[in-house]
Amino acid sequence: MLTVDHRPHPLDAYEGHKILIAVHRYFAEHYRSPIVIPEISQSLGISLIHIETAFDLHKGLTATQALLEYRLNRLCDHMHRDPSEEIEVQIDRCGLGSGQTAFSRTDHQFIACFGIDLIAYHQQCFLAKAARLQIQAKTTGVDDDDESVGSPSRDNLLLTRFHNPD
Repeated sequence: MLTVDHRPHPLDAYEGHKILIAVHRYFAEHYRSPIVIPEISQSLGISLIHIETAFDLHKGLTATQALLEYRLNRLCDHMHRDPSEEIEVQIDRCGLGSGQTAFSRTDHQFIACFGIDLIAYHQQCFLAKAARLQIQAKTTGVDDDDESVGSPSRDNLLLTRFHNPD
């Protein structure tokens, strides 16, 4: 457990990075659950002032904004891995809430963060998965020469990949 003196003092770069790493690790372990930044402070034994200062200095965000960004990135990962799962289920799994209001709020946040709405991104994930499956079928020797009606041409299929997991 990272222990930092709770008296306010300027953070050096190393200490700020240690705080960011500890908080991001906490995000990774608990992002699916409700998280309140003061609880992270208490749980990690790091003052709230130091957490907020570290995020402000090193990321230009508040800790709450960084948590939202983290959850939205996990939503991208989930949608990319399994585009067949309903968007609302994936939103809930990423700790972004449930119900119609959660979808609408998350859609606005998603657009602000990535410049694309959830539906359009979800469609890109479907197309990317289709392209991966098509490439996999070709490498395993399965021959499927006829294209589905309404599907993109094979020349353009690989150009539709929006999310790169690397």
